[in-house]
Formats: sequence, structure tokens, C-alpha cells
Amino acid sequence: MNPSVHAVADAGSSTVEAKRNGRGKSVPVQGVRADWARLPGHTVEVWLLGEHVATGVVDQAADDDSVLWLAGAGADTRRLFDKGTGYQIWV
Repeated sequence: MNPSVHAVADAGSSTVEAKRNGRGKSVPVQGVRADWARLPGHTVEVWLLGEHVATGVVDQAADDDSVLWLAGAGADTRRLFDKGTGYQIWV
């Protein structure tokens, strides 16, 4: 899921969670996501300026997609990331 490897055309909120394959089944779409409010419960990667920052499960996200929290795991505490700083979330 490295941003330098995967090209994603749409970083806006219209990025879809699933697309239809040729047989009418939904398959997950992977890539950068702008619709952070839809991600609680998903495992994501956090990137900033092309550098991997964290991987974890989204605990909570603001309704306006401005911030999200990754759940704490082990010795790591819950972490907050804000879109305005330039963080990208990859699923």
C-alpha cells in the first residue's frame, strides 16, 4: 500500500469502498481515502510526505473527515491524525 507504488486518481470523498466485478459482486477498493468518517473498524496505514507513520485500526473519526484516531495497541497509545497537516490514510 505504498503511495509511491500505487497511483490513485481520486483523493476526494467520492473514493468508493467497493466496486462491482464482472459477476455483480462487490470487491474492496484499496488506496488513499479521503472519507475518513467511514473508516472506524478498518485497518489502515497512515502516511505523511511519502513516509509511513503508523498502521492500525481506526477507533473513531470526525464526521467532517478532518481527524481520526487509531486505537492503541500494546504499549502504543491512541493516536490522533489530522488531514490539515497532510496525513494520508491508505486502506
